[in-house]
Amino acid sequence: MLRKAAVLGATLVLAIAIVSPLIYGMILDSAPAIASYRYSCNLTFVVQGDVSDLSDINQMVVFLNTTRQSIFIEEARGVVDGVEYRGSLTSDEQGNAVLVFDFPLDTIRERSAIALYVKATIVQRGSDDPVPINELKRALLSEVPSSLAERYAGNSTAWPISPTIQSLALGLTERSGRTYYDVLSAFSAWIEERVAYPLRQDVRELMGPQYPDETYQSGIGDCDDRSILFTTMCRAVGIPSFLQVGGIPKPFSQYERVRYDGNYVYKSKGVAWHAWSMVYVPRIGWIPVDTTYFDGAVFEGAPGGLCYIKSPAGLDPKITSSAYFIASPIIYANYESLKCVEEARAWELAIKEGRIKVVYIEELEALSISTPIQIELPLILSLVFVASLLSIHFGLKRRKGLLKKA
Repeated sequence: MLRKAAVLGATLVLAIAIVSPLIYGMILDSAPAIASYRYSCNLTFVVQGDVSDLSDINQMVVFLNTTRQSIFIEEARGVVDGVEYRGSLTSDEQGNAVLVFDFPLDTIRERSAIALYVKATIVQRGSDDPVPINELKRALLSEVPSSLAERYAGNSTAWPISPTIQSLALGLTERSGRTYYDVLSAFSAWIEERVAYPLRQDVRELMGPQYPDETYQSGIGDCDDRSILFTTMCRAVGIPSFLQVGGIPKPFSQYERVRYDGNYVYKSKGVAWHAWSMVYVPRIGWIPVDTTYFDGAVFEGAPGGLCYIKSPAGLDPKITSSAYFIASPIIYANYESLKCVEEARAWELAIKEGRIKVVYIEELEALSISTPIQIELPLILSLVFVASLLSIHFGLKRRKGLLKKA
């Protein structure tokens, strides 16, 4: 009987050693969330002139529901001249989430005061699987599905490509090779060498994004400018691509900006905005390519408040250790059209001309952030079980010796 107990104990020890890593993997796989946040945004407009060209004055874009995250709208309201209106959630032609408030645009007149407010809970579930770089190096431009190329590539009314950008992209492609990896490397390296990042906001004349040719001609661009140019270059050679924008949680950050004689006031807490390109690769799917925010970046200073962002390791970190993977951004919107630049330009012109005053106040508050269970924990548990079983084993052995003496 005692020998059977010892054998059973040894068997249990072995079973625990085998099962513990499996249980650990199951725990990680079943984890429902890694972080949750509460986002609030208060957007106030004071109409000071003709704003008939601003057709989206009764709308707010909110964060997307994706496989990475879920958004729960807790409160949404719009108030125009003291009258409250309801908001309903819909989506635009690009699939982005939009809150539309039901006040008629023809009720807006000079001196109208409009306040839009939204509060939401955001639950993140973690990032996507790592990008297989070896597979990327084997992918060819000729393998792009025609259905995706029609929607996300080529010269179109949604995303027009100038002869200048077309010639640049084709020339770089001819010199680099025909694999995805070679072409994406050539495009990102060109931007790395030719487009300087503004370290101060006043370096760029505009607040909003630039058209790709503006970035090309000026040689200056921030994250969305560089991403729009990179996306345009990809589309020019048939690589499906679009612009993605997200908010990066920054718990201790606070930012305030006032422009155009106080007609634009922006206050932000807990979040920093960023943009990057999403590129489709055969046999892999959509992957991020970030020419601005990635691990191992080297910043080379330049006159006039500028710098060049270099990657000594080439293209790889702009994908595998880009902000998309290392900064846990909350996906805000996908832009398949340069209409986003057109709309931002119309708003900025109205603000600059004093036709409207905008006060934008937002905050992202961390509710909980889960830390994955460390590998040491199941090992420690295993050791505890082993110690317990050994204690039982030697206890039985000692009892056997006492019985013999008796």
